[in-house]
Parts: sequence; C-alpha cells; structure tokens
Amino acid sequence: MDEPMRPLTVAELPRTLYLETTNRCDSKCQTCIRTFLTNEPPKDLTLAELKGIVDQFPVLERVVLHGIGEPLLNRELFEMIAYLKAKGSSVVFNSDAISLTPKRAVQLIDSGLDEFRVSMDGATRETYAKIRGVDQFARVVENVRHLLDLQQKLTRRTPRVSLWFTAIKANLEELPAFVRLAADIGVPEVYVQRLVFNNLGMAVAEQSLHRTLQDREQRMIEEADELARAYGIAFKASGLTTPLQSLHGTALGNRPWSGCQRPWTLSYVTANGNVLPCCIAPFSAKNYRGALLGNAFTEDFSRIWNGEQYRQFRETFESDVPPDPCRGCGLLWSI
Repeated sequence: MDEPMRPLTVAELPRTLYLETTNRCDSKCQTCIRTFLTNEPPKDLTLAELKGIVDQFPVLERVVLHGIGEPLLNRELFEMIAYLKAKGSSVVFNSDAISLTPKRAVQLIDSGLDEFRVSMDGATRETYAKIRGVDQFARVVENVRHLLDLQQKLTRRTPRVSLWFTAIKANLEELPAFVRLAADIGVPEVYVQRLVFNNLGMAVAEQSLHRTLQDREQRMIEEADELARAYGIAFKASGLTTPLQSLHGTALGNRPWSGCQRPWTLSYVTANGNVLPCCIAPFSAKNYRGALLGNAFTEDFSRIWNGEQYRQFRETFESDVPPDPCRGCGLLWSI
C-alpha cells in the first residue's frame, strides 16, 4: 500500500454527525432504496433521543438531519434544530419540500436552520413524477417560492436554499431547464449528485453517467454551467467539486474508496439508533445488518466510536478489499 494506515481508534468523537430524524417518506423515488426495501422498522427520532445522543459530544460543528426518510414528517424537527443551534452546531438537511406548508415555512426560518436542500431531479412535471414517484412538482415549486418570498419579507438570510438534481440518463436533458427553474424561483444554488445504484428501480448501471459521459451529455452540463453563470447561480456537485469533475470521476487507482475520511471524521445514526459509517451505507451495503456498528440508544457513543466493530471497519477500509458499504463509493458516487 502506498500510504501508511490511519489509526484504528480516534481520540476525539467526530464533530460531524448525521441523524436520521425519520425513515418515513412522502415520496417514492425510483432511485432510492427505501422505495423498494425496508431495512428498519418505521420510526421517528424523538427530541429526547436526539438529546441523549448529541449531549455526549463535546463539540458538534455540523449536524445533518436527513437519511432515508423525509425530515419534515417529524413533528419535533423544529425543536431539534433549535436545540442543536443553541449548542452551536451548523444544521442542514435535504428535503422533498412536499410538506413545507406556509406554517412550516415560518417554523423552518424561526428554528435557525442553516441550510435547506430541496431534492427535485426534474424541471418538468412529467420527469419529476417519473423519478420522484409522486405528482407533486407544482406543489414543491410553490412551496419553495413561498419560503424564499417569506425570507425576503422577514429580511432573513437563513436557511440557505438550494435545489438538488440526481443526474441520470433519464433526466440529464433537463439540467439546463433545471437551472432556469432555480432562477425563476429565486434559488441561488444548484447541486448535481451522482447516482448511487443498487439494481433497484432506476438505480441501475444503465442510468449512471459516472465515467460514461457522451459528447451530448457533457454539452448539457456545460450549457447548464453557462446558464448558471449568466443567472448568478452557484452550480456545484456533492463532494465539494463541480458537476463535470464529479461525473468524470477521480483517479485513485485500484482503491477508489481510499480518499474518503468519513470513518475518522463523522458518523451516521438511523431513526432506530443504529450506527452506520455514513449516509451512503443504507444505499450501497449489500449486507445491511453486517454494516451496523452499534446502537446509539443502548450504548455510549464513545464505546461505539472506538469499539471493536468500528475498529474492524477502519482496518478493512485501509486494506485492499473495502468494507461492504464502500465497495461502490468512489466508483459510483463521490466522497
């Protein structure tokens, strides 16, 4: 191996934590494993459970309140955000915005949320319905528009709102129109995500654009980039890169997962308290039960973080054969 093995134990608890506030959802996305498989019983995280977990951390710089489900369905969500903000954390979550009623828009702003990411995946009603599995395109557009109008009326800068687009072959032609949609609504940022595919629904290799971009597909991305510049919209990709860089991929040799720092810097807790190495694990793990590293409801997090299962996960991660949840990451997604 070219690089020395990183430590199997970490002195400090992570400063970034993903908390799945619910595994229920009001979308039926054809690219999401939740639409096709039930890995855990239906559950909403409670405020008391959240407090019991986060109070164990000396410092939490960033908390992400999403996972498999739709955060807005959790009735205690806004109290959770306010609690985390009072502890000094930056708080963000992805949402389908279907349940973003006018009342919830006010609560969202008042909670102190830092960033609100709206997943849409299409610029037309037809494509949105095909990928998201529900006919709610017009409602989502109106909900986001209302949120931004309310922010302007209240002269509030947060939450920062962005639109998210999982790029696949079935929707890439709409990416330029998606940027125009963002401009029309008044959204200042557009993010492109790569597909995590698991051979269910539309999450199949045939839909992936990663390292397979054809000339026309590249031109669609370049056109969207040019439009974003013209509109003054930030055009980015998950993984702190650009859409083209993300879809072209990175050259990490025979160990494409090895650039990831997540086993040492963050952790993910499901609504049932189960601890996973990251938010991609539910989508990528072939053996879901085998990917669990402990339970934050029944164990101290420090014991989990440096327990035998986490140590074994990190050791396998540093080997030439990645852990099960990491087999596709780096090849099929971005860190």
